[in-house]
Amino acid sequence: MLYVLLAAVWLPALGQDSGQDSGPEAAPVMPGDTVAESEPGPEAVAAPGVVDHFARDTYRVDTIVCPFKGQIDYEPGDIECGLLEVPENREDPDSRFIELHFVKLNSRWGKDEDEDEDDEEDSGLAPGKRDDPVIYLTGGPGAGVTYYVKRFKDHGLLDHRDLYILEQRGIGSSDDFCPWYFSRNPAADDVETFEESLQASLTRIADCARNASAAGVDIAAYNTIENARDVKALRRALGFDQWNVWGISYGSILGQAYVKEDPEGILAVALDAIMPLDIRESELYWRVAHWYLRDLEKLQEICNRQPACAKHYPDMVGRLREAILTVVDNPIEVEVKDIENFPSGKARFFQDIIAFLPFIFLYEQDNYPGIPGLIYAWADAVERRDETLFHAIAVSSGDAGFGAGSQGMSNAITCTDGDNEAQARAGRRDIHDYPVIGAAIGTAESWQRRADLCAEVGLPQRPAEQYQPVRTDLHSLIIEGDMDPITPPPNAKAILPGFANGTYVEFPYAGHGPSRSVECAGDMLNAFYDDPAAEPDLSCVDEMEEPEFFAPLYTSDMVPRLAVLAAEDKKNLAIPGAWAGGSLLITVIAFVVLTFGPLARRFDGRVVNEAGGARLFAWLAATASVAAVAILGAAVAVTVKMSELLPILGFVPWARYGAWAGLLAGLLGLITVVTAVRARRDFGLPGSPLLGFVLTGLAALGLSSFLLAWGLGPLG
Repeated sequence: MLYVLLAAVWLPALGQDSGQDSGPEAAPVMPGDTVAESEPGPEAVAAPGVVDHFARDTYRVDTIVCPFKGQIDYEPGDIECGLLEVPENREDPDSRFIELHFVKLNSRWGKDEDEDEDDEEDSGLAPGKRDDPVIYLTGGPGAGVTYYVKRFKDHGLLDHRDLYILEQRGIGSSDDFCPWYFSRNPAADDVETFEESLQASLTRIADCARNASAAGVDIAAYNTIENARDVKALRRALGFDQWNVWGISYGSILGQAYVKEDPEGILAVALDAIMPLDIRESELYWRVAHWYLRDLEKLQEICNRQPACAKHYPDMVGRLREAILTVVDNPIEVEVKDIENFPSGKARFFQDIIAFLPFIFLYEQDNYPGIPGLIYAWADAVERRDETLFHAIAVSSGDAGFGAGSQGMSNAITCTDGDNEAQARAGRRDIHDYPVIGAAIGTAESWQRRADLCAEVGLPQRPAEQYQPVRTDLHSLIIEGDMDPITPPPNAKAILPGFANGTYVEFPYAGHGPSRSVECAGDMLNAFYDDPAAEPDLSCVDEMEEPEFFAPLYTSDMVPRLAVLAAEDKKNLAIPGAWAGGSLLITVIAFVVLTFGPLARRFDGRVVNEAGGARLFAWLAATASVAAVAILGAAVAVTVKMSELLPILGFVPWARYGAWAGLLAGLLGLITVVTAVRARRDFGLPGSPLLGFVLTGLAALGLSSFLLAWGLGPLG
């Protein structure tokens, strides 16, 4: 289960002014143009005695309709897509050719000139579009390009520069060679013990590699060195003499390899969320449990400075550890109807998912306010073996689709780069130092077996000399998030000595890849690429603030329950939808009529019927109902904006005010019905007003009972 859930997060994520002489001189080749195979340009000719790995590159570029069209909202001309033909293995003269998908996000400059000018007053950047584009190096390894297009189409970098994104070989539309990785043979993962689950993940690695090889794929060609050569080939094919580089996470590893491969083609470099290129040299780089606990302890220190958080969440690590121990040798098991994904009809949750679900939230600093409450709510749910919650997680993850990554390519990279060997050493050390959380990822035997498997399936490590640390004079930003859970600051500081003109930038209270997620990062990158030799403007770093934690988190099981209903049959949502929708509609109408009725009567001179207080109570009930829905709706929206996963456990604390308003609405609704009936008896209230007041009271009662029944009561 962890292997599926974390695939998305482990897969996961700017130059000179246009008038400067140092900018690119060649006009770029746009998608649809073709560079003649016999005329690759003078720089493609290798020096005497040097192997020309690009001798067979055709530099052929074709336009395609973007494969994500219809999935992402954009205007024609905003985004373009193309295919680049490259040899699968440049070290094999008989290698076949493959096509790599790339995307161009066009700069926004000039589309709304008034808005652009206003923005420049705030950013301090000179107006105008720059001629030097940026190549973005994606993460993972194995993350698909669609995620990045969604993420970057509104990024500040596009205010001035075009951004190219290469979908690396073996990923998505760039010839994914194991497209059914998680959905193939689902029975393999339908196991009863943690040890069997670990073995199942190794079986998937072996099956993917062997099936791809049998289909004619040269899986050993899917490595960081060939990826770096692909980036150089794309630059040449597009006709750029030079461009800027921006890489995050695995993209930082690829960025280091690319600096070594194509130093003359680079203007400036920004690398973020760093893993060193020589990753196999130190077990420290891959100590996942160690860095995870480091972040939780840093969060605890912040929590302890905030009285409410300190009171409700005094020991996050200890609480999580207690929950993990309850499932060791005793997995949580829930029955599911989806026998396609779970052939036995049962979904099982082992210690890996229990230990590392909070880990996912550490990637994005926007999630941090909810993490303490989430850990405690998660631990409570684990200990009581909350069937609804785990059923919801099972039906949500049953499609194995927590991201659009290509696990086959990821496996190939981690084998050939030496990650698996380093992970085995780091895993054993984590198990020794942190017996509960370290052992929740895997056993010493499973780590070693994963490392040994690489050579067995035809993915041996490439020569170590190709992964030696970078030594460069290129102007660079080496960027880190202070609380990055997977590529922490010590990793970045390890490569810094090799960047003679590098500036280290650390964002406090930030997670994985702040240059993509912090709002001001686009201006920071544009300013750096405008003049890489200048002292970088790092005022963006000063905008980071200590997170204010939700304490206490408003917990609710509404979302898991609705998810389970929808998964079984979407028609099941009709009854709760009608219940809530009908009640709300009546109370909204009553609120409008009773609020503006007195004003209307003042103008037309009508006399109001005596209602013995029923009118007032009906208005109060309707007002409380509308307020409850408005507050809860806003709380859900704010929570989802911060984190799409947090609502499975709860919402921002002030959602509780909406719950109390809902309870009050029910009490006022009951009073309204009783008062209206008495008014009929005591004052002869006509039938029409009586019916309106009674309906309003019943609707308020209905809405209140719905909130209570669906986990939105005031004691949540």
